[in-house]
Amino acid sequence: MGEASDAARSVVAQFRRDGFVAPESAERAEFEVWDRVTPGRVLLVALQILLRLREEDGRTDLGRPVPGLDEEEAGLLVRTLLGDAAAAPETSRRDLITLDRLLGLLASVIAEESLSEEAVDALLEAAEESCLAVGPWDERDDRRPQSGELVDLGGLLVPTEPGLKIELMPSRQDGSLVGVTLIRGRTAIQLQAFRALGDTSWASVREDLARTMRGRGGSAEERVGPAGTELQAVVRIQGPPGKDRQTARVLGHDGPGWILRGFVTGVGAEPDSTEEWSYATFQGTVVRPPSAPSATDPLIRLRWPESGI
Repeated sequence: MGEASDAARSVVAQFRRDGFVAPESAERAEFEVWDRVTPGRVLLVALQILLRLREEDGRTDLGRPVPGLDEEEAGLLVRTLLGDAAAAPETSRRDLITLDRLLGLLASVIAEESLSEEAVDALLEAAEESCLAVGPWDERDDRRPQSGELVDLGGLLVPTEPGLKIELMPSRQDGSLVGVTLIRGRTAIQLQAFRALGDTSWASVREDLARTMRGRGGSAEERVGPAGTELQAVVRIQGPPGKDRQTARVLGHDGPGWILRGFVTGVGAEPDSTEEWSYATFQGTVVRPPSAPSATDPLIRLRWPESGI
């Protein structure tokens, strides 16, 4: 087993034995640390794998009680982990996605499925492999896939395909390129990369964004999507009454020393959308941090591609 999945196994074993999360297990899990593959991340993905397998068999109801959750809360958490956009806001409001509740749900499903220790080990190994195989990527990471065509924009290398429209976004202050918008059909995703200065993370950026959106008369709710925790939002835009709001999804990822943000609009941002293109584009993006970064400027600048757009 890998280091993260091995540690995750110890956390699961302790919880199944004692029925609670010991302090050393909580520390070992490093839950909510997303800039690398941690035991907590492996546990979350392992639970999602199990739930999706059960869903494919037509089984979404739980046959056992879950420690720390009543039946309605457990069902809400299951639907959220399966990507139900309607369940996610209430799950976030109740703060149901915690390490102890996820472990309780995982232990209940393992018991219901009568999984052997060997099967649990294989599940955790598969979850770790799944974590390692998903971007966005740092250019220096030799694990990143080498397949697929990318457009080199300097600070970002973004996936492209025939018919894709690419628009670079200049800064209002100095005209330097600070972002790129990719448009496919009726969906667009704007990508920007930032250096993670101080204790900045996607979690802190997400919290600030949600506060700003609500302060400007919009709405923002956290949900769990294919790229991790995201915001499902309605933002205020310039326009006549009735056309002054826009639905958006805001994706984010913590890399080694950087944060990538994706702002999805159009059809792919609607709450009931199952479109995968924006997520595939976000997770296929490669970040190239500057070799001589500014001490104060967090933006990772872009440039026009040598071959044009």
